[in-house]
Amino acid sequence: MFDADGFREVLGNHPTGVSLVTGLSEDGTPLGMIVGTFNSVSLDPPLVSFMPMKTSHTWSKMRSAERFCINILAADQQDRCGKFMRTPAEERFADWPWSPSPLGLPILDGGVAWIECSLDQEIEAGDHWIVLGRVESLEVARCAPPLLYFQGGYGRFAPKSLVSLPDHDLRFGVRDAELARPVLERLATALDAECSTVITIGDAAMAVVGSATGPGVANTRRLGLRMPLVPPVGDVFAAFNDPAFAEAWIDRRTDRSEGAARGLRARLDMVRQQGWSASLTTGNYSDLALHQAFRNFTTGNYTPAEERRILSAVAESTEYYSPEPINPRTIYTVGSVVVPVYHEDGSLRSALRVGQIDRSLTGSELLTLADELEDAAREIESIQRADDNVTFPLRAGLAAR
Repeated sequence: MFDADGFREVLGNHPTGVSLVTGLSEDGTPLGMIVGTFNSVSLDPPLVSFMPMKTSHTWSKMRSAERFCINILAADQQDRCGKFMRTPAEERFADWPWSPSPLGLPILDGGVAWIECSLDQEIEAGDHWIVLGRVESLEVARCAPPLLYFQGGYGRFAPKSLVSLPDHDLRFGVRDAELARPVLERLATALDAECSTVITIGDAAMAVVGSATGPGVANTRRLGLRMPLVPPVGDVFAAFNDPAFAEAWIDRRTDRSEGAARGLRARLDMVRQQGWSASLTTGNYSDLALHQAFRNFTTGNYTPAEERRILSAVAESTEYYSPEPINPRTIYTVGSVVVPVYHEDGSLRSALRVGQIDRSLTGSELLTLADELEDAAREIESIQRADDNVTFPLRAGLAAR
């Protein structure tokens, strides 16, 4: 026995391609609908199929023309696909350029391929129609990976051999972390905490590339951890990068309301003003769910459903990232303190993070700790710049000019 939700959940584990079926109404108005049911059926005669719901208003208008065009969408058209579905039918083609097929049907710009069909049969199948189309003409329009739908989310296909991390970021990050190691180890021992070097990977993720832990720290397996740059996580990188980076970070928020965006901008303003970031609360602090989510993110093998769980855990940590300034007299439970580390030209290089502090601090003690970490960050900058001048003298000379 199963219900509709169970049926959808199980069948959602089968990935499908995403296509946009286009046609014309009786008065020549372009029509379109997103489907995940397009399939090839027969070579002789050449037949394909898709399955609109019986309640589809678009198909009820399109079928009378007895012809349609299947547009196979590309992976980089995900946002455009989403906007198409959210837009009223009469406005859907307003900002999506198209050209007419041999039969005059809309071929959408940017798609992978198109298949123009005449209606062959319409077969009743439960709450759907099975529409068979006889292929009249077709063409591969663009060499690009297709858009896929899986477990309620969109994604892309890529051969494993072609999936790689930006190794340039990691290579220089690991080098910098090694140079900073003496400072990390000294701080970790003095604070009996975890001290790490964190860098950005591209503009959408972070990685722990160096780590040292004090003698009382139980969890010593943070090295190599990767984290999505999704608000509120990574606010130091958003605060001390250029405005475009900050806005892109804000735009990745899970709460799409403007109120949430204003709250994040207020948080970044506060971080810029004090020069560092802290995750903290005046109650109980637990980042276990968040770090479990980060471990799943690190593997890189998560599905859309797992991605939603990761983003949910990140969103739930928002309570630890208040835009309110530190009150010296308040007692805080501190999760982490993060300070920026800069290049000689003033651009952001990495971040020094202290976590697993495992004790409460007054606001005054937290401010003192932040000052100590800022001094350590300046020490790390001095060490790294000295090495730059030895390892990359030409680059350092150009920067000095």
